[in-house]
Amino acid sequence: MRHPILHRWSSRVSPSFSRCSRAVLLISAWAGLAALPLNPADAQEAYRQPDYGKFQVESGPITLEVWSWVSGLDKAAQLFEQAYPNIKVHVNNVGGGPGEYQKLQTAIKAGSGGPDVAQIEYDFLPSFIVTDGLADLSKYGANDAKAYFVPWTWAQVSPDGKAVYGIPQDTGPMALLYNKKLFDQYGLAVPTTWDEFAQQAEKLNQASGGKVKLANFFPTHAPWFISLTWADGAELFKTQGDTWVQMLNNPVCETVLAYWDGLVKKKLVSAIPGFTAEFYNAIGSGQIASSVEAAWGPGVLAASLNDKTSGEWRVAPLPQWSKGQPFRSGNWGGSCNAVPKQSKHPKAATLFCVWLNTAKEPVLSNWNSYGIFPASLAGLSSPDLHQPDKNPDKFCGGQNVAEVYAQAAQAVNADFAWAPWFAFVNDNYNKQIDALVGGKMTPKQALDAWQNESMKNAKGDGYEVKTK
Repeated sequence: MRHPILHRWSSRVSPSFSRCSRAVLLISAWAGLAALPLNPADAQEAYRQPDYGKFQVESGPITLEVWSWVSGLDKAAQLFEQAYPNIKVHVNNVGGGPGEYQKLQTAIKAGSGGPDVAQIEYDFLPSFIVTDGLADLSKYGANDAKAYFVPWTWAQVSPDGKAVYGIPQDTGPMALLYNKKLFDQYGLAVPTTWDEFAQQAEKLNQASGGKVKLANFFPTHAPWFISLTWADGAELFKTQGDTWVQMLNNPVCETVLAYWDGLVKKKLVSAIPGFTAEFYNAIGSGQIASSVEAAWGPGVLAASLNDKTSGEWRVAPLPQWSKGQPFRSGNWGGSCNAVPKQSKHPKAATLFCVWLNTAKEPVLSNWNSYGIFPASLAGLSSPDLHQPDKNPDKFCGGQNVAEVYAQAAQAVNADFAWAPWFAFVNDNYNKQIDALVGGKMTPKQALDAWQNESMKNAKGDGYEVKTK
């Protein structure tokens, strides 16, 4: 991903934040941190993390204001304060999505009132970079931490490979979560290709009399659909000099959307909005046998179902479009920690961001407590990610869930960019897919409308953008 940030800021914020419901569900991710010992020297032997002593901070007592939607982050802050007594951390849970983003954009425009650290999703980060309100953390040693992160996550926060606008926190590589009990009951084979997926969907439909669907198509979450096109090599946004290129109706997108539309039309998969009572009821009552999920999905489902069907699920690699191809996955979700330029303590803020996302205690507890998947390489490779008696592994019958998703994380293409006007793109997707599911559009018509209306919005906001 390479794109110079030379474009006018769009102040648009998505009113239907794509993962707001998921973010709200992350209510206890840090609950177990207080009991964990903080001993960086010992941890370094078995768990590779940066030399935090290289990150020099400002002198004197320091208080960092941190905005995040992860409840319980104050427990991690307390551990950080133990290691760095001169730095106090005040965590302000401002909520996810529009609540935080609008407040942060207002503070950036005003030049004051913002935090020292703000949590921002990868797909919305460009809309903040173009404000010129985020600090370049490379000035404070951030690139020394680059080697500790999955390459594609670093590409998300460092668009030109030089400036760094955030430290990766979590990711959402994709895999297939399936109910083994239902698969065994109906004699289904775990699909390795999308052709096999469609075949098993037809088999299940006949065996269950149409009562059980193989999976669910998410009609109101553009990043879910985008993750599947990402896995097939799609490129939706890129730059050519100072001009943006948008390709929402590219051939890969049409192939993926036509595939899922065909399954929906044949009633082989459902099309229930995600993160709703209807969706969870369908999953929990055995009406849906699998779900194409990001790494955080099993943990969210385990909590949302209150352990109903716990132990019945397993995770398999994402189906591929052809046998024998190099394995590829896409990503849905994930965020980073950014530092606004107005911070009076950018060095200390950078240290906190790096520590939060590379130190063993917060990284591993984050996964074992609630299934938030790490962006750090050490986190992905640590055997401590596997806790058979805790969710999400417990939800998946004791399977090493992290091992499957770690392989998926390594197979995500790093050369993937988001546009500063993605908030509009995200919302407009819902409009076009609603028409598609309602039979008012073909997949091509829906994608063309998505492309054209998003282009019009981008140009109206002052961006130089073309189709190819």
